[in-house]
Amino acid sequence: MSNLFELSKRESTVDIVVNSIKQLLIERRLKPGDKLPTELEISEGLGVSRGSVREAMKILSAFGLVDIRVGNGTYVCESPGNGLLDSFLFSFFMLNPDVANLYEFRSVLEADVLELILKHYEENLSERTALRKNLEELEEMMNSPQPNQKLLLKNDLEFHQLMGKATRNLLVERVYNFVIDFMEPSIKNTHKKQKGEYVYQVHKKTLAIIEEQDYAHISDAIAASVDTWSVLQTEELEG
Repeated sequence: MSNLFELSKRESTVDIVVNSIKQLLIERRLKPGDKLPTELEISEGLGVSRGSVREAMKILSAFGLVDIRVGNGTYVCESPGNGLLDSFLFSFFMLNPDVANLYEFRSVLEADVLELILKHYEENLSERTALRKNLEELEEMMNSPQPNQKLLLKNDLEFHQLMGKATRNLLVERVYNFVIDFMEPSIKNTHKKQKGEYVYQVHKKTLAIIEEQDYAHISDAIAASVDTWSVLQTEELEG
């Protein structure tokens, strides 16, 4: 595999290694689970020092692209790492988007999520079944004397995670999970001073859209979901 690495343009030695690996991944000449050549093979193939190769691997590892196994070599990660989304999350915190920006972003994203769920309806039976069970569990919690706020939040987040899986699109699922993770504190606020009844109505309407494959009312379901989140979030900030 050492012939995969050829110097093509002038750039910093660390960048040479990083960009070479990225290009090989894009071209699928390196695939998830593949073991990379040794530091020596890469350094000789690209004409850079072994120190530069080592630094490049640390960068790629931080971005969740490679897995450095001490004593066993370096491998292309078999599952997506969190590094890229962690960087995205940091940029979100730096931007500090207000409720209005988040409202618009979540509205657009969740509309796409629902459309993909319906598009892959024949493939996501297990996720749809889990969504129905999730809603039934929420109803049971609502009927208990004192619903546990932590369990209400867990149930709410799980509903959205299942929606992400039901898209059957790993990229969309990852981005959607990132957004929900970022919004977790504000989602938690929607459970204050109530026993899950608002969330239940929203999730019930969303699930009905999915089960009835009702493309025509996706926008209504999204409006109900995001409006409820936005109103309760604003009330919490003002209160």
